[in-house]
Amino acid sequence: MSLSLQIESPAGTLGARALTTHRLSLRPLQGSDAHRYCAWFGDAELMAHAGAPLDPEAAARAFRASLAMMEQAAPTAWLWVATERVTGEEVGLVGLVTREGMPEIGSIIVSPQQGKGYAYEALACIRDEGFRHLGLAAQFGCQLPVNHRSIGLMHKLGFDQVPGHPDRIHWHLSRATWAEGLGSSVG
Repeated sequence: MSLSLQIESPAGTLGARALTTHRLSLRPLQGSDAHRYCAWFGDAELMAHAGAPLDPEAAARAFRASLAMMEQAAPTAWLWVATERVTGEEVGLVGLVTREGMPEIGSIIVSPQQGKGYAYEALACIRDEGFRHLGLAAQFGCQLPVNHRSIGLMHKLGFDQVPGHPDRIHWHLSRATWAEGLGSSVG
């Protein structure tokens, strides 16, 4: 599949903006989040289903790269720190990051917040933001086959599995498919 990132939004509306869901506040990742980001990406338990944890130096480089991707004139990453609206407790990191020209949706939900439906709530919001506000033509996902919970999550989000990838499970959702089935039903 060789769809590339296509932005149709007017200039000035391409960056991440603060969002809310029923239970969550999503604010764009910022420089003061380095400690959170590095801790999450360095946590072996959190990264078990995403890939190898990063050592502190690699995590710091990844954080700086993520911010740089968000701050470009035409961003290639949109990342949000999710917190519970009522308590302010951290839930994790969600976003879209362009990999090989394709915007990939994903999340890291901290252990105490897993199993509460926050990943779906946050990713549904991000998915809709990607199509409505960012003007993406399609979104993608990628996961390790051992991440069984994410399979149901990606189906629930409306993504279709892309066959032919034995080492990772790949997902795809076009704007047209989203608009037909999900776009009109989500706030």
